[in-house]
Amino acid sequence: MSVDYFGKYFNDQGFDFTRLLNDDFFQPVRILFNAKHYVSASKLLVVAIDSMSHIEYGEIPENTFIKWLKEYSDIQFLGITAEELWEHRNSLLHMSNLKSRKVASGKTRALVAYVGELHPDVKLDQTNTGYYNLYSLIKVIGNACGAWCLTYDKDRTKIHTFVTRYDLIASDARMLNIEYEVPKK
Repeated sequence: MSVDYFGKYFNDQGFDFTRLLNDDFFQPVRILFNAKHYVSASKLLVVAIDSMSHIEYGEIPENTFIKWLKEYSDIQFLGITAEELWEHRNSLLHMSNLKSRKVASGKTRALVAYVGELHPDVKLDQTNTGYYNLYSLIKVIGNACGAWCLTYDKDRTKIHTFVTRYDLIASDARMLNIEYEVPKK
């Protein structure tokens, strides 16, 4: 059974992609971030990238996570690469640590998120470890979503594929909630 989310996200201008993405992906990240659950916020953020990249590219041999980041984001301005974030994602989601197999073997730098601003006197050796500001990453991904959404204005034929693939995404914002009364004892 599919939950009808069209009624909620259609407005006078058409389908409100940005509100749907906010409700399904960014609002949960924001709630966790504001509650200082930074690792959990990071995990949900990379799951969002997984979902958006799957919606965009479907099942292809290429790594869609990396492809989506390279096509739509300015991740390099954070001093990290899409490949490093992919390995960070693998570490967080599969092992809740910072050492994916490629990181452990020395093929890729480990990534470490921080919150706040680093003091200018703090010098981090980024040879084997990359450091990124989690809030800045959230903004970069938000901007990437904006760039991605604009492609639907340019190529309206993508909308059918979006709907078909988005229907497979599980989300709190579109979860069916059935109200019922509990029988009194």
